[in-house]
Amino acid sequence: MSRRKKVLIVAGIVLGVAILIPVIRHYQLRFAVASYIAELKAKGEPMVLEQVIPPPVPPEKNGLPFITNALANLTLKYGNVATSNPPPAMFMVAPGRAMVGWQQPDLRIAGRNTWEDLGRDLAAVKSDLDSFQNLTNHPILDFNLDYQKGNELQLPHLASLKRSVQWLSASALYDLHQGNPQNACADVCAMLDIVKGETDERPTISQLVRSAIVSMAASPTWEILQDPDVTDDDLAQLQQDWQSLEFVEPLEQATMFERVNQLQEFADARKSSEKFNQLWGYFYAPDAPSYKKNNDTFPSQIRRSLFLRKWDELRWRWFWSYQDELRSLQAFQGLKPNENSPDSLRNFFSQSFFNGLAAAKRKAVAIEIAQNVVITAIALKRYELRHHQLPATLEGLTPDLLKDVPIDCMDGQPLRYRPNADGTFLLYSVSENGKDDGGDPSLPKNIQGSNFYWQNYRALDWVWPQPATAAEIQKYYEEQGKKSGN
Repeated sequence: MSRRKKVLIVAGIVLGVAILIPVIRHYQLRFAVASYIAELKAKGEPMVLEQVIPPPVPPEKNGLPFITNALANLTLKYGNVATSNPPPAMFMVAPGRAMVGWQQPDLRIAGRNTWEDLGRDLAAVKSDLDSFQNLTNHPILDFNLDYQKGNELQLPHLASLKRSVQWLSASALYDLHQGNPQNACADVCAMLDIVKGETDERPTISQLVRSAIVSMAASPTWEILQDPDVTDDDLAQLQQDWQSLEFVEPLEQATMFERVNQLQEFADARKSSEKFNQLWGYFYAPDAPSYKKNNDTFPSQIRRSLFLRKWDELRWRWFWSYQDELRSLQAFQGLKPNENSPDSLRNFFSQSFFNGLAAAKRKAVAIEIAQNVVITAIALKRYELRHHQLPATLEGLTPDLLKDVPIDCMDGQPLRYRPNADGTFLLYSVSENGKDDGGDPSLPKNIQGSNFYWQNYRALDWVWPQPATAAEIQKYYEEQGKKSGN
């Protein structure tokens, strides 16, 4: 055999091995993903779209027809006091201390508007706001979403819902200012009805909006509890509506939906260069961190990115996508991906999915704690109305006002509570640090900040605020005046 022929044979073998190794690796990765999905299916995990979308809503239960006009009308109202300069609700002037908004003579926190200005705006939309009361008997909001669109699903109604909630919150404060706590309770219950109506909506952003609305509803609820004329009957309905909210299971359902969507995204991007470019265009922008070099000029960066695009697409399609898909599935099961650089084609999906899931879980825990604190605060007010004093412990609220003592999700212990000698009380969660700091709502000494929000994630404890005194309110205004130079 000639030397040339031997060289050709060796070269052929090397070439064959060079081709065979990546092909074998490709099918190994595909098999690993397929095996993991099969394992999840065997455990009963829903892995197809039909299993993760909500069931059809009977027309008689759908509250959407009753509020469709209201959502459109309230969204189109611009320059109004209710949404651009709303009355202050549970406005924090110091850690653990909030201004009672409806008691203030004007709306100077938000601007120079008056209560009369707000009253005129609310009168103009009274029929729209009243329509939300229909949600009590029609508890589901079905916007007929096309879940087949996956991540391209548009959700413009979420902005309309938040705008409507702003109106309802302003209405509640106005009702309190006018001496009508019963109507204020109805306004807040309508806000909570919107939250309940959106329970089964699957996109994670829908669940985050639900959480945002709950945070908004907590403020007028606090304001209602400062009204001496509110009745036990009104508070009983308000407490019932707060107790009816569910957050953990809807978030789990939303995460399952997002998982199925993500699997479809992987499949589509592997089949279509257009879809790949649509998903990964960020990595080929002239200033993309993945490819930017200090000495590159703008034109050369474009040429280099275009040259690398097909090479990266091939590698992603044959190798990286399967590795990332497996990491994404593991992230859903609570296993953090090994790589933690979101600026990489190799693990962008899995890291983004893990980060988004962690953020959503963090928000859900905070909202569940807020729910427990609000329910406890309502029960304390009802106890005080009945007995003309506060209970010595939270156990005194059971079983007449609460079935069980509410739990602090941060450490699994009961919420902390104690009555004060002046007739107020201290009620708090240990917050994200998991440590009981004795009901200290301030920030750690090494952290500066002017955000006094009671659930500030940096706060030592999440303390349900007590009403600020006139002196504390005046001090707040004086400090703000110094900062603004007035």
